[in-house]
Amino acid sequence: MAEFPYLRGTGQTRALTEQFAGLERRDRAAEGAVRAGRNLSARALPALTPGDGRKKERTVSACTDLIAAHGRLIWTSGGRLYVDGIDRGGVRDQQHQLVVMGKRLILFPEKKYLELEESTSLKNMESSIISGATFTDSTISLGQSTEFRAGDGVTISGCISHPENNKTAVIREVNGSTLTFSEECFTAGSESAVTIKRKVPDLDFVCEKDNRLWGVHDNAICCSVLGDPCNWMVYEGLATDGWETEVGTDGAFTGIAAASSHVLCFKEDCVHKIYGAKPSNFQVQVSQIPGVQSGCERSVRNVGEIIYWWARDGLMAYGGGIPDRLSAPLGDTPYTDVRLGAHGHTLWLSGQRAGKWETLTYDIEQGAFLPVDGWQVVQFAEHNGALYLAEADAIWRMDSQTTPDGWEAVFGPYRAVSPTVLTALTVLADCTGDCTMNCAVRTQSSPWKTVWAGERLPEGRVRIPIRPERGMQFWLRLRGKGRVMLQGIRRTLSPGEPD
Repeated sequence: MAEFPYLRGTGQTRALTEQFAGLERRDRAAEGAVRAGRNLSARALPALTPGDGRKKERTVSACTDLIAAHGRLIWTSGGRLYVDGIDRGGVRDQQHQLVVMGKRLILFPEKKYLELEESTSLKNMESSIISGATFTDSTISLGQSTEFRAGDGVTISGCISHPENNKTAVIREVNGSTLTFSEECFTAGSESAVTIKRKVPDLDFVCEKDNRLWGVHDNAICCSVLGDPCNWMVYEGLATDGWETEVGTDGAFTGIAAASSHVLCFKEDCVHKIYGAKPSNFQVQVSQIPGVQSGCERSVRNVGEIIYWWARDGLMAYGGGIPDRLSAPLGDTPYTDVRLGAHGHTLWLSGQRAGKWETLTYDIEQGAFLPVDGWQVVQFAEHNGALYLAEADAIWRMDSQTTPDGWEAVFGPYRAVSPTVLTALTVLADCTGDCTMNCAVRTQSSPWKTVWAGERLPEGRVRIPIRPERGMQFWLRLRGKGRVMLQGIRRTLSPGEPD
């Protein structure tokens, strides 16, 4: 009797995706990775859920800046500075460097400051006077009173009879119109027109560190006198002095940040690190690591003593030494005009990619990016426990009680393995409240085709059967509204040859 071989069974098999991941734009990605989408959140990963909605706080006109300090929300709009909605004076209609030092809000390039605890308008950081003057060896008597204070480092110019009196010196005492300096500081005599000025450098980028204002200009790094952002040119060999140094690296500065033990001054191709506690021991070290990309100075953010910034290579995370690059999942398409915000353990990123604006989140704990929307964010700020963001015409607050206007998630490509064919597809989701969902699929050779469009979904766990398209690989797009939590995607594979 002849013996025939036994045939191996070719029944159905199932593949379940129940571990969702963040945004992945590279060619090869895990099956649970999001390929594109809108209004998604990483807070429930490995399940996937919509993020919070946003609530308009205020309509503005041509907003250029937004920060929060001392419990106040501060912005510039239409060439005016507003503190909690109160107009506090005119400013240039452009982006500013805003930094808080103590109870002062400091603005560059205006070189002005605002006392946040007082109902006053903007004040000038610089002070100057042009007057006839009589010199003794230690005093200058002017024809009018001044706004100078004891301790000011001033630059004296315009001396013709005794040009040796043109110098920088520190005022010891102010008595009416008489300024007193150190003994034997000047040559006695009179001048018809002398300019005395307390100068502040024209800083491109500024930050506060250890009660000093730090900044960069041209190819120099400098800091103010201890505790006094209005005084820079005081060099007396004291621990409280101002300080400045030139650097020898090529290129313009692109940003600045304060780390726990040092200051970081960025160029695109390197970072200058300034260590030390006083001018006599300040040291500058240069690291050949990727710095802030030009135009992305608002991407610099300190979160839990980790400094994040956007370089030409992507998003960097620096805790000392060599920074880690976090943005590989975003692909190789370059970004410009990137700015970052932070709320809890989530970074918010807004910038231009291929000429289009987009806003993403990056969950620091999960290490996952997710798409939010196409917002063109001017700047982010954390205020009263919530994240605020400014667009040119409005200020918004992210609100956990507000549902976004819709969400979307695209998955794929799912690849068939010959000789099997996809015969069934099921989406598993948990629904809370009023929820709807629309499902579409496409293959390499076909456009998106709606395969399930349900009305209101029932509360609790739902299983949505989807009719798949035949093909070697396909993509799945889910769109919906309401609080839906995606738990899994189940595929049934049967024997057969894919088209």
